[in-house]
Amino acid sequence: MAIKIGVISLGCAKNMVDTEVMLGILANEGYEFVQQLDQADIALINTCAFTNDAKEESINTILEAEQQKRFGSLKGIIVVGCLPQRFKEQLRKLVPRVDAYLGTAAYKDISDAIKKVAAGERYSAYADRTLTEEFEKRIITTPKPTAYVKIAEGCDNKCGYCVIPDVRGPYQSRKIEDILSEIKHFADQGYSEIILVSQDSTRYGTDIYGEPRLAELMDRAAQIKGVHWLRALYFYPDGISDELLDVFVKHDNITKYIDMPIQHMDNTILQKMGRRNTYESNLEAVRRIREKSPDFVIRTTVIVGFPGEDRKKSAMLNQGLKEAQFDHLGVFSYSQEEGTVAAEMEDQVDESEKEFRRDATLNLQSPISLARNKLRVGMIVDVLIEGKDEQTGYYYGRSYAHIPEVDGKVLIKAERQLNPGAYYQVEITEARTYDCVAELTSEEETDI
Repeated sequence: MAIKIGVISLGCAKNMVDTEVMLGILANEGYEFVQQLDQADIALINTCAFTNDAKEESINTILEAEQQKRFGSLKGIIVVGCLPQRFKEQLRKLVPRVDAYLGTAAYKDISDAIKKVAAGERYSAYADRTLTEEFEKRIITTPKPTAYVKIAEGCDNKCGYCVIPDVRGPYQSRKIEDILSEIKHFADQGYSEIILVSQDSTRYGTDIYGEPRLAELMDRAAQIKGVHWLRALYFYPDGISDELLDVFVKHDNITKYIDMPIQHMDNTILQKMGRRNTYESNLEAVRRIREKSPDFVIRTTVIVGFPGEDRKKSAMLNQGLKEAQFDHLGVFSYSQEEGTVAAEMEDQVDESEKEFRRDATLNLQSPISLARNKLRVGMIVDVLIEGKDEQTGYYYGRSYAHIPEVDGKVLIKAERQLNPGAYYQVEITEARTYDCVAELTSEEETDI
């Protein structure tokens, strides 16, 4: 009888790709996957340790698995990813019923780990993070037709608040040909929304080619048959070149969506963060993007409550956001992460003040998001249907202006059945703060 494995993947899309690689390896060896831990023989938990909240979620998930092992039928627990990579020794004391620990390159050792744990043995491994080209063999866990493609690993930016360089190592680009081969492989299987991810996509290629090559990668990827939407996430502001924007404008199937985390708008705070961008360069990047095409949608994220951020600097952040008029905004409270430069800084902001500033910034963004959505009323766009809300009767999905699980939705009232995973052409008829309402312009699915 095949060993049953219950898989939980936490954290970012890059973590999810690692999980999918492990699933592909294990499926090839005949293991069976189950949805619930109480049905599993072995739990495989891919963890995140980016912030305190992420660490807490990871620990709680492991503790739940320990309860299943203690009182249920679960026989083994394997914890992989960022948490064991960062906290090897502490975890052994905190969660002693875990049988195996693997680092962020866990897929290289997952087969051995499963065999050892199934035999009742303990195991740990922290393989080097040099990328290997096993990505095509992974099992996609996102709903069709969406697939994420990792174009690089690690980071060299060393922002003062971030643990990624320590946990994931230096920036490593994959070769263009390997990435294009993977995209073609999944496009041939019907995955028509391809999302390129890395910690800093605008840096892609600098380590292996000596210069940024994201523009070339996207230009070539857009020409692969079956790619209806091509997205790329995580752009550093100073890496958004005219060459890159020209590629966006050149191809209709490259979504005019720029994900550009700026983190702050006060120059003193940005300098303390170790960022290269400034108030002025942030606004200049927004200006250049929108000058290329008014159809561009820009998402950003900011951190409130960074050490030394007083009310005046918080006001400067909000003033900059008013000027930039971002379409989508994520606001995070600063997380004091051990081992980072920022964790040792003076003038730490207390948690209640962080939450106050976070709420204030989100409230500031609400009318901006509404105003940006109003600009889309009358536009005719494709929408990827994700499901139907039975209470309201609206189908919901995403246009080019929305990435999965982060942004708002497009709501569609339709008399006929719309198929999840299919694209339909609609006209935007109403703007809400974060969502849009639309009507079908065609009863037929958009041909890909």
